[in-house]
Amino acid sequence: MAIIIAVLIIYIVGMLAIGFMGKKSSESMNEFLTAGRSGGMFVMVCTYIGAHVGNGIVVGGAQYGADYGIGGIWYGLGACLSYILFATVMSRLLYRNGYLTIPDLIRDRYQSKFASVLMAVLNICATLGIMAAQIMAGAALFSALGLNPTLGAVVLAIVVFIYCSISGMWGVMMTDSIQTVVIFFSTIACIVFIAMSGGFDAMSAALPETSFEFVPFSGEQLVMMLIPGALNGLISGAAFQRTASCKDEKVAFFAPIIAAFALIPFVVMPVIIGMYGKAAFPDAPSASILFEVVLKMNPILAGLMVAAVLSAVMSTMDIGLLNVTANTVNDIYYKTLNPSASQKALGRLSAMVTMVSGIIALALGLSVL
Repeated sequence: MAIIIAVLIIYIVGMLAIGFMGKKSSESMNEFLTAGRSGGMFVMVCTYIGAHVGNGIVVGGAQYGADYGIGGIWYGLGACLSYILFATVMSRLLYRNGYLTIPDLIRDRYQSKFASVLMAVLNICATLGIMAAQIMAGAALFSALGLNPTLGAVVLAIVVFIYCSISGMWGVMMTDSIQTVVIFFSTIACIVFIAMSGGFDAMSAALPETSFEFVPFSGEQLVMMLIPGALNGLISGAAFQRTASCKDEKVAFFAPIIAAFALIPFVVMPVIIGMYGKAAFPDAPSASILFEVVLKMNPILAGLMVAAVLSAVMSTMDIGLLNVTANTVNDIYYKTLNPSASQKALGRLSAMVTMVSGIIALALGLSVL
């Protein structure tokens, strides 16, 4: 446990350091919310991957693997499909018109400030709820490690709030890139551990045949796992903001498509981990199966895997936090209440709104712990 905690501390300090490095890249509102449209292909692919990997695909994927076997991949495949749909239907339209948020598109399409502000408010409420859920997921992780869940959730949230409020979208892109790499190699290490421990033989012996069927449930269940996530990509405020942060239209179009295919290993590996966990720990709750597996690994590998799970939570939280800020500062304050505000003043306001929004999300998350 001491080694795991040491790895987590090093990781958290690294995230904070990146935030301070990007301070000069977020002085105006445009820089804060879009990193000055500087996003290249690699970092944009990583931000797309980071947003979907999140608590859903990593922890949730392991849970689905424990519950359904290999058929648990369908939720993650829906996430992959969402990016392909977004790229082909929305990305070029958004980039060419300079839309930063969904309310931007609504304001231009319907010439209605009221409709735009209403959508901004609804999106803020929904995104704060999503961030609160991620904070709860972080608390569950610390609880599984035998640590204080409330303290862990507060530390996790504060780290995200700090680097987001200091460096804005630049910090999100840089930290998501590192988080994506950490998650990828950590999950590979976990799969290697399972293979070397005879895990695949254990799965074959202990799991029912349905665990190895790609569709082990009804067609209705398949639709519920695949389609809602896929269609959500078309109205994802976070995807709108990423598109606005791309350096050119080519990146805006191809980054989500590349991310969709790059996500596939992230979809499959947690499901396999969940299947192994079900075979090795048949009485463990599915929701915590990932942690059951991780804590039995080599301490260094366990520390990296725990950092990967934290990365997943943080990469979902940070872009959500920036999306709330974009709705508040760009859609409500700047384009509706005070169009004459300077970019510098809006940049300072963006930093403050980011921190306040994070505190609200933290309070919501803690209120149900």
